[in-house]
Amino acid sequence: MTSALERAADLLGRARFPVFGGLFTDIHGATAALALAEKLGGVIDHAAGESLARMSQIMRERGASSASFGETRNRADVVVIVGSEPLKRDPDLIGKLFPEEEGLPRPGDQARELVLLGGKSASMPPRVPHTSIACDDCDLPSLIARLGAAVGERHIRGEAPDDRLAGVAERLRGAAFAVFVYSAAELEEPALFTILDIVRHLSVTTRAATLALAAPGNGDGVNLCSTWTCGLPVRTSFAGSVPEHDARRFATRRLIESGEADALVWIDALIERCEHWPRGVPTVVLSSDAATGEGADIVIEVACAGRDHDAALYLTPISGIGMVKATKPNETKPTVASVLSRIGELIDEKDAA
Repeated sequence: MTSALERAADLLGRARFPVFGGLFTDIHGATAALALAEKLGGVIDHAAGESLARMSQIMRERGASSASFGETRNRADVVVIVGSEPLKRDPDLIGKLFPEEEGLPRPGDQARELVLLGGKSASMPPRVPHTSIACDDCDLPSLIARLGAAVGERHIRGEAPDDRLAGVAERLRGAAFAVFVYSAAELEEPALFTILDIVRHLSVTTRAATLALAAPGNGDGVNLCSTWTCGLPVRTSFAGSVPEHDARRFATRRLIESGEADALVWIDALIERCEHWPRGVPTVVLSSDAATGEGADIVIEVACAGRDHDAALYLTPISGIGMVKATKPNETKPTVASVLSRIGELIDEKDAA
């Protein structure tokens, strides 16, 4: 372990512009990655950085009316699940949003209803009234746009009215609290903006909101950690005198493919596995499964957050950071935070010498 840490410190100490990517880690690991990136003048970027950057941009440009998971489960009377990604990410999502037990008092007096918009057919509990509208003759963004037109009681030129969408639009207008559930990874900005416009239109006369599913790999937790640490979300560079965020320029793959980055630290230390790292530069892999580091210049096996040690992670049910107890405590493996902190200390010692 000592030898691997020293070699990692030597590699990163010589790097001009390192990237800290993957970032499948807990809040303490993310904090240590931010500190080392700042020390070395590098970049931080999560594996889900594309969707995280998209949501950050939308929040900056348009804002959002967001609902928590618990609020959607307990209070929403019409839930619209957009696309196929939400149920692919969580096959039990419908059961969680429509529990058998009675929840908190809800606004309005109509029965709860589910709308599946543009997704594949799903196993549906008999207790859940639902409407399913597939992308038969169009893609998902077009279907969302058609629903937006129906909600606004507008017509798209050249297209015949769709009775199914008109029926859903009428129920949305009559809902006491409608919530649109989606994954930002599945939708491009125009489709997301359309959903926000639908919510704004409904909010004039009733209440409506959105629930974006959390990014994989503690992405929302890492993004929050970055924001409260340096004031900016992931895809931020510390190469200048002040941190700089740019969702396109500071994407891990682009930096490596362009030759701007000359070293990569790839962190994969959660039960949920991370995608493989991009090749092309000297790479240090911190992984809770040493086999996933095959091919890297340096591989350091670390503890798995939430399995080997207690971890602060973003938890969807509470829509915030919470502590997760280790399911199989293992103190023989170092945490991501301790490894990155030690690498930083070794770099300082080399510089001092």
